[in-house]
This record gives sequence, structure tokens and C-alpha cells, in this order.
Amino acid sequence: MSDKLEKARLKVTEADEQIVPLLVKRLAAVKEIGRIKQEEGLKIKDSGREEQVLEKVAELAGHENAEYVQQIYKEIMAQACKFQQKQKEEIK
Repeated sequence: MSDKLEKARLKVTEADEQIVPLLVKRLAAVKEIGRIKQEEGLKIKDSGREEQVLEKVAELAGHENAEYVQQIYKEIMAQACKFQQKQKEEIK
């Protein structure tokens, strides 16, 4: 492996080291939201909220990266729904 490739991959590793703790923080918020939704009798999936998030991340990502970042966020939100569903089932 060339030094050039190794240095480029190191940038990805450094980004991952920043992203993962933020994803864990996001999951903690998702857990709290799931608990509130249960208390208030709300559905897990909120399509309107998901659209708001996708619009916001597209704006933050900029035109060149918007499509890719939106796809990543679709998966993040799908996993958040699964997380909340599991949480709901554990409480039953």
C-alpha cells in the first residue's frame, strides 16, 4: 500500500473516530424520543420529521454531497426506528 493511500485512509479513520461518538450520542436521544413516543401513544415512524431531517442534512452537506448524505441519513433513521421498535418490545 502506498504512503499516499495510507494517508488518505487515515483521514477516513480520523473522521470515523469523530462520527461514532456522535452516532452514540444520537442513539441516546433516539432512546429518549422512543420513550416519549410510547408515553404519548405515538407511532415510531414519523415521515414528516424524516423529510425535515433529510432536507436539513442536504442543506448542510452542500449540492455536491447532498444525495449521498441523504442516503446515509435514510439508513441512520431506519436503524433508529429499529432501535425504538426493539425498545418498545422490551418494555412490553
